[in-house]
Amino acid sequence: MAESTFSKISWTEFHPDQRRLATGAALTGLGMLISAAGAGLLVYELARAGRTWTGSWDVHPTELASRTLHQAQAAAQSAKRAGREAWQSYDETSTP
Repeated sequence: MAESTFSKISWTEFHPDQRRLATGAALTGLGMLISAAGAGLLVYELARAGRTWTGSWDVHPTELASRTLHQAQAAAQSAKRAGREAWQSYDETSTP
């Protein structure tokens, strides 16, 4: 089997500058902290604005959700009843 190029590399000559690596790691960590703080501020402001916006509605969101749920339940019952009636009234002899 042929020897790979990777095994031919002399890794004893690889010496990165430790000070630059540490500086890069520190800057990366600082950037991550700043980015996390920015994301936190963004989420906080969106949540605050959403609560203010929904608080100004005439109908509270909970009441609106409850109404919509009841409407969906009534529609499902109606569709179920209509399907049952269509199934029961189906006449096979009238189809070609």
